[in-house]
Amino acid sequence: MSGETAAVVRGRVYGTVQLRHTERGTPAARFTLVQVPREYDRARRQWHDGEPVPVICTVTGPLARHVAECLTDAVHVIATGNVALRNNVLYLVSAQVGVDLAHHVAYVDDTLPAVLAGRAPAPAPRAAAAPVPPPEDSDWWRSAPHSRDAITEPSRSGR
Repeated sequence: MSGETAAVVRGRVYGTVQLRHTERGTPAARFTLVQVPREYDRARRQWHDGEPVPVICTVTGPLARHVAECLTDAVHVIATGNVALRNNVLYLVSAQVGVDLAHHVAYVDDTLPAVLAGRAPAPAPRAAAAPVPPPEDSDWWRSAPHSRDAITEPSRSGR
């Protein structure tokens, strides 16, 4: 559509995500994202937080269900979509929403550890082995890995 302004907004979810369904049964989610810009004060020569900017985000379809299930209060997210200003309030009709990996660790269905997914019992705690320092005369960072250090492909069995 013409006349729309695309934007990328980084911020924290404020409050709870509201999930509703339209008359046709399409899921729709709405949440408030608060962006706090960083500003540089030349007189003090330091950075400080600027005035918080609330943005009301809406998403529809399968994305709405995912947003409602994954996002909670204070989670850092990055949202993209079309932005509009109405009655001095910013609205973002989101096309994409994701967890900001600069602040959180995220797992997708295939990479969720088996213990967290409920597919395997928790392993028994074991004593940590003492780290072995590299020999001082070798360049251990550039050296070829030993067979015990080789990186292997993760197992996809058990699904």
